[in-house]
Amino acid sequence: MNTDKIQNIINYTYPKIQSYYGKGSLDIPKIELHRDIYARLSGDEEQSGEHSSTTKAQYDENTNVIYIYYPNIVNEEDVIRSIIHEYTHYKQDHKLFKQYKSIYSYDEDPTEIEARKNEEDWHLFSQK
Repeated sequence: MNTDKIQNIINYTYPKIQSYYGKGSLDIPKIELHRDIYARLSGDEEQSGEHSSTTKAQYDENTNVIYIYYPNIVNEEDVIRSIIHEYTHYKQDHKLFKQYKSIYSYDEDPTEIEARKNEEDWHLFSQK
């Protein structure tokens, strides 16, 4: 899926997602599209690594940005699920979020369970 299509889906769905889930303690996060998580973090567009082909999105509380890694997005559902998942993390208690990361595995982490559960709402925001 190309970046123009992804951006169109973001433009349509993100305001609806914000309205549905409400605002967190920080300002509403921006969404940025990037080719690769390693390229974004290193500043070198040629970088890649073990998660390059699997990471679809990420929320960074320090920058208050949701990053979408567009090569790993295949359709509208992927875009919407990714935004909902990361927006859920934006809304969560950030101190608790960090604590859970040190206690639980990814699959058992209550913050991840909540984010995956919220993804099931994706159809509410579909353009179809």
